[in-house]
Amino acid sequence: MAGKKKLNRMRRREARTGYAFISIWLVGLIFLFLRPLGMAFYYAFQEMSITPDGMIYEFVGFENFIYKFRDDIYFFDSTVWPGLSKFIIEVPICVIFSLFIAIVLNQKFKGRTFARALFFLPVIITSGIAIQVLRSYGLDTSMETENTYLFSSNGVADVLSNAGLPMGIVDIFTQISNRIFDIVWMSGIQIILYLSGLQGIPSSEYEAAQIEGATAWECFWKITWVRISPITLVVVVYSLIDSFTNVSNVMIKFIYEEYSLRGNLGGSSALGLSYCLVAFLIIILVYAVTAKHVFYVNEA
Repeated sequence: MAGKKKLNRMRRREARTGYAFISIWLVGLIFLFLRPLGMAFYYAFQEMSITPDGMIYEFVGFENFIYKFRDDIYFFDSTVWPGLSKFIIEVPICVIFSLFIAIVLNQKFKGRTFARALFFLPVIITSGIAIQVLRSYGLDTSMETENTYLFSSNGVADVLSNAGLPMGIVDIFTQISNRIFDIVWMSGIQIILYLSGLQGIPSSEYEAAQIEGATAWECFWKITWVRISPITLVVVVYSLIDSFTNVSNVMIKFIYEEYSLRGNLGGSSALGLSYCLVAFLIIILVYAVTAKHVFYVNEA
């Protein structure tokens, strides 16, 4: 009986600690997020007009949603499809790159601490001003696409084209190589997550596998990949959220410009809510598919 009371006290103490950790997030959610979210829902069904007496709001139902998704013929070609193609390419590359760098940084070599700090440095200085300054000194700026790249892959594109590869494949490789700086810049958290997972794998498992004659390739797929599968799930979800909320995301830019440049408050609110809903559904779908391939080790 005394042991049960002690266990209950320990659980209550852990619960209080958990609430203390999320208290700052709860304050931000209640006072900084819920009110703008409610206003966005209100504006999404309104049409705003400016008169000498001030701003007038008129209820228009779902017209703001219908116009962009049905009547605006340029919306999907100029915004939706480029945004989705970037997301489909960027997230897997970011996950693979993070795992590769984490495996390298998990090895024993001189300067390992400095190398780890170097890859985590973008997380510390990843402010909008810092990235804008770095982009302002980029080597390649396209006025048509409004993109600035620190690295240009025109030579790579020429080589691939001359090799006879289809233009679709050439475009994919060009986008990846053009955005290598952004991928490295976005991978700091994912590298740290993978490092924590790799360091939690017992060395005895690798020793036993080597005694049995397993190769390094087999050790990776049978031990490393299985052990870090829960971390991979976290990394994939985090990378999705980071990609959807990145300031360089074409949809976020379009939503911002819809209000700031065109003054369409109702349209920008409708697009913002639709974008959040689609992003949420994609994250849930990817989570459901990825979670089926996650292996949890019972340490007991």
